Amino acid sequence: MNSVAVVFKFSARESYSPRQIRRHRELNPELGARMQTAHDDHSRSLEKLRQLLADMGIKADFHERDALRQSLDAYRFVVSLGGDGTFINASHFAEKTLLLGVNSSPDNSVGHYCRFELKTKNGYASLRRQLEAMLRSAKYPVPERALQRLHLAVQDRPAPFPVLNDVLFAEENPAATSRYTLRYRGHVHHQKSSGVWVSTPSGSSAAYSSAGGKAFKQRELRFVVRELYSDGGRRLTGGRVRSGEKLHIICSMMHGMLYLDGSHHRINVALGEHLAISLHPRELRAIY
Repeated sequence: MNSVAVVFKFSARESYSPRQIRRHRELNPELGARMQTAHDDHSRSLEKLRQLLADMGIKADFHERDALRQSLDAYRFVVSLGGDGTFINASHFAEKTLLLGVNSSPDNSVGHYCRFELKTKNGYASLRRQLEAMLRSAKYPVPERALQRLHLAVQDRPAPFPVLNDVLFAEENPAATSRYTLRYRGHVHHQKSSGVWVSTPSGSSAAYSSAGGKAFKQRELRFVVRELYSDGGRRLTGGRVRSGEKLHIICSMMHGMLYLDGSHHRINVALGEHLAISLHPRELRAIY
């Protein structure tokens, strides 16, 4: 049997030093208790998943998400264990293979992409049925879906991975004005704002929505300008990027920055550099 990959995270508690944890508990006891609960939930879920896969005779390789460097496409399928952040991280290394999300702490972790959980007996049974169907190549209880992704290039150099949720282009300093030129559908807009969010359909209920956009399901990208200050007499505050189209941005800042799927993945953008954003040609195969 081909092996599967499990991509998991370290809990927040595991990411801090003992001194930091003590300090955290002193200053914010309630949050410290929640952190411990989430850690316990996550640890139990990880152990349950290991046991479930072993009981089913599935050979699994476990990868901590922040240490991932290689493609996961050689695996039969991939299971992410954590929350949305872990699922998104795993998606960056899955071009062709199928990705399934498991929420390791449903009471404490955001799990938009994580249909399954291991905290309850029903959750455990549901995940087992899903895995059994996947191994038999039978009809899945929860069907496979295709998620649109975003392709990004800076000076014709592609980003290191397809973006699942969104991209933020802004000044490196969040308090500074973002200056850039948008080239969109034959029009040129010289803008000053707080930056530009560009979102996929599945990411549109997150930061894009908080910035004033509306969640959508169409096969396209959408962008929204944050806190537009000036636009050379025009007022382009957002738009759509459909199949075959590109959104072009020219950086007019010394220290521009691109944030890909959150704050951990960044690309520096220098003065005068060109960005091109479009739909990625390959969708993510996902069960969520």
